[in-house]
Amino acid sequence: MTINDSPNWPRPWVFGILILPVAVYVGFTATPLPFLLSKAGISVYEIGAIGSLLQLPNILVFLWAPLVDVRLRRRTWLVFSAAATAICMWIALPLVGTASLYVLTTFLLVGGVTVSLVLASSGGLMVTALPPTAQSKAAAWNQAGYLAGGALGGALVLWLVTRLPVFFSGLILAVVLFLPALLAFTLPEKEPAAAHWFKGRFAAIKREIGGVFKSPLRRWSTLLLMAPAGTGAAQLLLPAIASHYGVGASGVIWINGLGGGIALAVGSLLGALVPADWDGRVVYASAGLLNGLAAIVLTSVDGASGYLVGTILYLVTVGLCWARFTALIVEIVGPDTKDASTLYSALSAAGSIPLAYMTWLDGFGYSKLGTHGLLWTDSVGNVIVFGIVVTVFIVNGLRFRHAPGAVTEGDSAS
Repeated sequence: MTINDSPNWPRPWVFGILILPVAVYVGFTATPLPFLLSKAGISVYEIGAIGSLLQLPNILVFLWAPLVDVRLRRRTWLVFSAAATAICMWIALPLVGTASLYVLTTFLLVGGVTVSLVLASSGGLMVTALPPTAQSKAAAWNQAGYLAGGALGGALVLWLVTRLPVFFSGLILAVVLFLPALLAFTLPEKEPAAAHWFKGRFAAIKREIGGVFKSPLRRWSTLLLMAPAGTGAAQLLLPAIASHYGVGASGVIWINGLGGGIALAVGSLLGALVPADWDGRVVYASAGLLNGLAAIVLTSVDGASGYLVGTILYLVTVGLCWARFTALIVEIVGPDTKDASTLYSALSAAGSIPLAYMTWLDGFGYSKLGTHGLLWTDSVGNVIVFGIVVTVFIVNGLRFRHAPGAVTEGDSAS
């Protein structure tokens, strides 16, 4: 018996490895790239513009995600996409500070598009290659790998460029990005049915997305993804309010940087401890409630030690929220969805909407009431959504525990 034939393969932790190409790419663009561009004399305005452009593939991935649902196996798309991303990164790193910003940005954008296909492929495989009982654990490992890999990948690049010629640094970065993807070839996956690249595809995708909104349970879960809960939006603003607690630049680096990355990964792995038969919507709303309570903790503490405890607690709950967010997406997609990667990508993109508007609302709260206004605004949405979810369950006599996969199975039967 080969590993592909084993009934116990893949294990949930595999998806913490398969997401590493995405993590390394994001880690590079988030930390080493701005640092290296700044060292090369590029203005902060131009660095910010490049950073904004590089967010587009994450937002628009649903436009090209349908590619990975036809012709080739998803595992093959994942490996090919990781290889293309690795080549783009190998070419791009030596260009920092030596060539036109347009050329550099073009290669990074192409790498962003191809690495988004890794994300889509991994998401589709999580749905199709695992039984429902293992999917929430895989979602937790997925987020932990993404967060830890991003932090370590960024640190690795900075370490390499200070010790090796940039060409070899880029080569090592490309190898580190590509190798984890090869694990995908060990996943059992049926050969996809013969299909046209485009003919009839958009009509089929439209039917599957329409099926989500026609199903009461899946529709409710999708609306929950776009609700003001579990976003962790204040994470982006915590460094800006650090001075309120007397925390300086070095403290932000250690607390929000290294310590924050560890806290996010730990919180994600806590999601793997949630029993598979707990309702995903209640668990997601509960994770949001914990995140809201952590924000309230920050309103009640003072000084650097208070900021340390409150921030780490907040980030641990953010990691848990993100893990449960991914688990809820996987539950909505369901094992019977033909275009699983496409629907997974579309739901992930939709889930970025509340992060955007909650970040704005948190900033608005700060403009009116200062630090406490920011944190209370962030907390209120979590508390309200939790109250609504629990009320709906109680009023309608819904069970908080059910057999894994029962949501989509029930929908199919109705």
